[in-house]
Order: sequence, then C-alpha cells, then structure tokens
Amino acid sequence: MNHLMQSPSDPRWKRALDSVLRLAGLDRPAPVDAGEDVEALRQLCRCLVEDLPGESRYTLMLRILHARDRDDLWNLRSHLFGAVSLQFGEHVARERLQRLDALWG
Repeated sequence: MNHLMQSPSDPRWKRALDSVLRLAGLDRPAPVDAGEDVEALRQLCRCLVEDLPGESRYTLMLRILHARDRDDLWNLRSHLFGAVSLQFGEHVARERLQRLDALWG
C-alpha cells in the first residue's frame, strides 16, 4: 500500500507537499529503531485506520510514517483511538487497539 497515494479528494497543497517531500527524499525520516518490530507496529497502525475518511486517515498515516521508534508509535495510540471511536464508536476502537496493545506486551 502506498501511504502517500494521492486521491482526487486530497487538496492540491497536500499533493504538492507529498511530491516535494518524495523528490527531496524527506518523505520518510531515517528511523532510529528500524527493526522488524517497529515496522510490524507501523503496519498494524496503518491497518487500524485504513478505513477512516480521507482527512483523518491522511493525517494519521503521515504521523505513522514519520514515527521513528516504538515510543513515537505508542504516543500515537490516543490519536488512533480517538479517530476510530469518532468514526465507528468506542467499542470498535477498543477492539482495534487491543491488537496494538498485544504487540507491546
């Protein structure tokens, strides 16, 4: 899945920013902890929000992409919960975040 894939609903400034960042090689920071563990957490975070509406999904996907380590991803947990619960309710948000919590065990 291309996380910076542009959709017709994205405002022009977002598409332009994505293009500039990709060309400059700044669309993904050098990870501090590039282990498989962090990448698995990133992938799960992306899965948790992939069905959210455009703006919410886009913002969270960028934050997930730029998370440099486990701590950064943990700090996104409340944002993930909030966005999912707004769209689908707290019950669904709790179920989804349980999958993420299991990886922190």
